[in-house]
Amino acid sequence: MGTKYTDDTSLLQKVQAGDESAFDALFRKFYPGLLRYARLLLPYPSDVAEEAVMDVFVKLWNQPQGFDFHTSLASFLYKAVKNRALDYSRKNNTVIRVAVDLAEQEAGHAYLLPDQQLSFKELAKGMEQLIDMLPERTQLVFRMNRHDELSYQEIATLLNISVNSIKTHMYRAVKFLKESYQLAKASGHC
Repeated sequence: MGTKYTDDTSLLQKVQAGDESAFDALFRKFYPGLLRYARLLLPYPSDVAEEAVMDVFVKLWNQPQGFDFHTSLASFLYKAVKNRALDYSRKNNTVIRVAVDLAEQEAGHAYLLPDQQLSFKELAKGMEQLIDMLPERTQLVFRMNRHDELSYQEIATLLNISVNSIKTHMYRAVKFLKESYQLAKASGHC
């Protein structure tokens, strides 16, 4: 997580200096995953989830010095969205649902040749389809760890479950994905 943490830190420092392009980069990177997380925490309609995420980003832009994080920026933003969801639930007497993150990982593989890019995209699409087959909570844990690079402890804290539960979900996800991929490869579908 060292490189990502450093990149996020430098982006946040640029945001704190008023750099709009750095803010846009952070927004594009984190918005999709945070929105999915908020939608799963909050009841329908999804506008409430969008408002919760937008509130966090508005505060980030308007008061960037107030963002002092000691873990990863991703973990900090997820906690901020969770807190907004909790605020909403208190005001409106609703129950926060157990979240399942369906974050997508954007692939930046411009260094690959076109045929390699196509193969990679097909493989990534196949893996996404396999991930979508996982139970909802297992998907959340897997995506938060692999796509958003949150630690097991950070995920456990956000979901209010034990680290051992996180380990179990990750074990099941990796085992399923590995077995499914090997089956697909052996049958010529990969």
